Amino acid sequence: MKPTAIYSAALALALAVSSAFAETAVSDAQLQKFADAYRSIVVLSQEYAPKIKTAADAAAAEAINVEAQAKMLSAVQGAGLSKEQYQEIATKLRSDPELLQRVNEILQKTAAAQ
Repeated sequence: MKPTAIYSAALALALAVSSAFAETAVSDAQLQKFADAYRSIVVLSQEYAPKIKTAADAAAAEAINVEAQAKMLSAVQGAGLSKEQYQEIATKLRSDPELLQRVNEILQKTAAAQ
């Protein structure tokens, strides 16, 4: 699967997160942090989705999901954002095509550099 398709799929998941919409501008530095966290979340999603799918039962799947969510939160914080900041930017991406384009450009530049 192409990195762009993976990023698009994970971005769709990120956009599903609901949060209060704030009327503040998002800096390039914040977008870079968001993109860094987003890439980590994509990798974690790819790692944990098969584990959840093949879990022995619902309790095991839930335990794996809780572990994955903790690692995703850690990735967001490791990128320099709070959960709330990440969710706020993800929410803004839904209604701001220019902001979405800026994030996509950051993701594409990073993918091209790898």
